[in-house]
This record gives sequence, C-alpha cells and structure tokens, in this order.
Amino acid sequence: MKFFKIIKYIPLVIINYFLLFFLIYIISGYLLLRGITPKSKLINTYQVNFYLEGGVRNLWQNNPDCVEFDKDLIYVPKFRSCNFKNIEFDTNISFDKFGRASNHPDKEKNKNQSIAVIGDSYAMGWGVNDDETFSHILENKINKNVYNLAVSSYGTRRELIRLEKSGLLDLIDTVIIQYCYNDFGENKSFKINSESDSKKKFETITSSQPSSNWRKFRRTFRYSAQIPIDLIQKKSNSLDFTPHQNLLLNVLNEYPSIMSKKIYIFYTNGPNLKFSNFPSGKLLNYDNIYFLDINIKDNHYFKIDGHLNKNGHKFIAEELSKVIY
Repeated sequence: MKFFKIIKYIPLVIINYFLLFFLIYIISGYLLLRGITPKSKLINTYQVNFYLEGGVRNLWQNNPDCVEFDKDLIYVPKFRSCNFKNIEFDTNISFDKFGRASNHPDKEKNKNQSIAVIGDSYAMGWGVNDDETFSHILENKINKNVYNLAVSSYGTRRELIRLEKSGLLDLIDTVIIQYCYNDFGENKSFKINSESDSKKKFETITSSQPSSNWRKFRRTFRYSAQIPIDLIQKKSNSLDFTPHQNLLLNVLNEYPSIMSKKIYIFYTNGPNLKFSNFPSGKLLNYDNIYFLDINIKDNHYFKIDGHLNKNGHKFIAEELSKVIY
C-alpha cells in the first residue's frame, strides 16, 4: 500500500520540478539581459546557456566592420579599430599589418629575435582592450617585439597559414601557439577552397541572421532542462590530449618554415575544461617544441562569456615570461 501511496505523488513531484525549473529559467534570462550575474552556480549555468544558445552573444567574426574577405583564410581582421561588446565587456579591437595592434618597442629592433603569437579568440584578446592582451603585456615585460596574429575561430591550420602569409617569418625566432580543444575539427578537415567557395562562406558568416525568438526559446529551454541533472551528476570535465597532440604535430610538420623556429604550445579550453594529460617541457624527438601546462584558473575567465578576462591575460603573460626569457 505504501508503494502505491508514493506512486501517486510522482506526477506532482515532476510537475513541481518543471515549474521550479521554468521559474529559474525565466529569472536567469531576465537577470542576464539586465547585465546581472549573481554568485550562484545554478543561475550562472542557466545564464551561460542563454548567452551561448539564445542568440544573446555577439560574435566578432560576424561583424563586417571588423573583418574582410580572404581567399585562403575566409576572413581576416581589417586594419582598423572596431567596437566589440557583449554583456560583460565593451572593447575596441585594433589590428594592423603586425596583428593585434600594439606599441612594438622598435619594428627593426631584435630582428630575427622577435616572437609571433598564433591562436584563436583566446589569444586574439576577445573581451579585452589592445593593451590588456597577454601578447602586449609580454612584449613590455621582455622588451622584444611580440606580434599577435591570433584570430577568432581559427584552428591551427589557418593560424599557420596566416603566419606564413604575414611576412614576419624573417623577423621572428619564436612562435607561441595557443591551442584549444575545438581546434581539432578544423585541423582535421580544413583545406584552402576555391575563391568562390571561400567567398560564399565569408558571406554566410558576415550576413548571418539571428534566429527567431521562438526558435531561441525552444533551443535554450531544451538545453536548460538538462542543467539540474548535469549539476547533480557532476560529469567529468577532462579530455584526453593524445589525439589532439598527434594531429597537432602532423599539422606542424606540414610547415617546415615554421618548424625551424622555437615553438611553445599552451592551451586554453575555457573554464571547467582541462586536458588530463597535457605534457610539460620539451617534447621527445623534437628539439624545438615545448609544451607549457599553464594552470589557468576559472577566475581568469569571464563568468558568462568564458573567454579570458584581463587578469587571465596578465597571468598568462607572467607565466610565459618566466619560461621563455
């Protein structure tokens, strides 16, 4: 009899769960749109879902004021300053022929001893101003030119192509590669397309239309329904780096002009996501490749956006300066 008494309450429990979930869902979205991010892991998790899946986030590479067409790379930064903002930041991002704009000590100084930084949005400095990127801070620390060629959403293949096309190879002796787990897909499949195909991809990126409000609601609601369960289950937040490393080395070996340089590789996957077996130190069988397992903390990232904040860039610059010079 007790069993049947319990059974009859199950629908009520399920209904209350979804009512509570829906209430938190609405409150989280409302607070996010007001720019309020309280110290609550549950609400912040909902807000991240809203931000990423609900069409709230602006993408730098979607802005035609910031990027222009390139037949090999699909898009590259325009040599200008453009405003880029989201809920947690409002920045001006500037580029010139040397990459993300910086007051290089002397363009001709330290010739053949300068550094190039390549990577994606983390290294580019998504969310911070020109003088707050780790490349700019590192440059001031070591008094050498550091050219930041990183571009949002590039994988390692496009990053290496951009470096080869930059005209800077004769000026540098060191390359810093910022790696991210999502580079794997592009490293596996990217190839230079015909100019017409690249043009179509560029037009798709820069003319993307936001989804309808109803579609955004359905998408965020569907993902959000799983959040309480995921928080209870505490799923593993670590990845095996082995397949990433093997593919990354294969890609690097395709670029002998870059493999002649000293190469430092570190990773940023965003908050709460680590590689379980990322190596540290000089790579066996390679005299010029060094892996740096920089212990980036969760508070070095924007709480909702997930990119490096200015403290994160400062921390990385400090760690790189210790190892490189």
